[in-house]
Amino acid sequence: MKKLWKLTAAACAAAIMVTGCGSQKTEDAVDLREVPLETIIEKAKEEGAIASVGMPDDWANWRGSWENITTAYGLTHEDTDMSSAEELSIFESEKDAATKDIGDVGQAFGKTAVEMGVVQPYKASTWDSIPDWAKDPDGNWVITYLGTMSCLVNAANVDETIDSWEAIKNSDCKLTIGDVVRSASSQMSVLSCAYALGGDITNIDPAIEFFKELAADGRLDAAEYSQERMERNEIDVSLTWDYLSLQYRDMVLEAVPEADIECHVMRDGAIQSGYCLVINKYAPHPYSAALTVEYMLSDEGQIDRARGYARPIRSDVELPEELADKMIADSEYMNTIPLTDNEAVSAVCTEIAARWEEEVIPLMN
Repeated sequence: MKKLWKLTAAACAAAIMVTGCGSQKTEDAVDLREVPLETIIEKAKEEGAIASVGMPDDWANWRGSWENITTAYGLTHEDTDMSSAEELSIFESEKDAATKDIGDVGQAFGKTAVEMGVVQPYKASTWDSIPDWAKDPDGNWVITYLGTMSCLVNAANVDETIDSWEAIKNSDCKLTIGDVVRSASSQMSVLSCAYALGGDITNIDPAIEFFKELAADGRLDAAEYSQERMERNEIDVSLTWDYLSLQYRDMVLEAVPEADIECHVMRDGAIQSGYCLVINKYAPHPYSAALTVEYMLSDEGQIDRARGYARPIRSDVELPEELADKMIADSEYMNTIPLTDNEAVSAVCTEIAARWEEEVIPLMN
């Protein structure tokens, strides 16, 4: 499973200091934006392979896309699971002998990738149907799917209906939130709480105070979520993106059909954010990377994301009815809060990580 500890931009910068910056490649690189799609397909088939980072089979149904790409174009695929900061760091550290082609990083890391100069641009043929806020104007990164903050509830442990931060506050359930110092999704849980309790992306004080109270009361679970822990009833409530909550629900029910698991989008603080594709500037298979972006933003690729319960970034893609029926009801998405200011997202992630380490962790037991 893809690691949830997507590091903050500050941590990413620290990682790069360790690996060193070195010199850029001097040979002229092809501008993939200027290459006809037919040529990209032809040359990708010649390359015959694609190596990704942070895009494992069991995250948002990447498996389905990789299988389809292999079937259609004959590309062999391998993935190395790692955090956003690690993805960008390996692009940088391996630039003289690159082994990775493409990565999937948290929304706040698109800007970081450009600032580091480790990505190369490409614009898929469906570029115009992607919202402006969800793509770099030059094509250096593009969001391909969205998640909305949700809760996964083990009703065997929790009597109350948990579908909001207010419900969490008024209950005695224990909260599994993951590694807030390093995980983008965990940081977004904190931001969700801030919105629910009267704050926003510029004011996370309400959330920090709330989590300090939970920590002092012993209601914060310091361990990571795992299917095994949920099956053993060691988890009450877990906060993460809706597509992960739904996937986790299915996995638990497949193993323990009698389990009582509920998934809800948060009725308060339902922030919505995405992950974006970035092509390694030094990719050994640049045409395969471009073709991958092309496929992921095609109708078929977007439907693949929906099969993994993620919301496609393209609103002009019609989902099969059987997929729509398996999602959380649309009525629970009435009060979503789209995060479209990427610089603000990056800044608040850094603040959340720092304040969690300084103010919340010392109170956890």
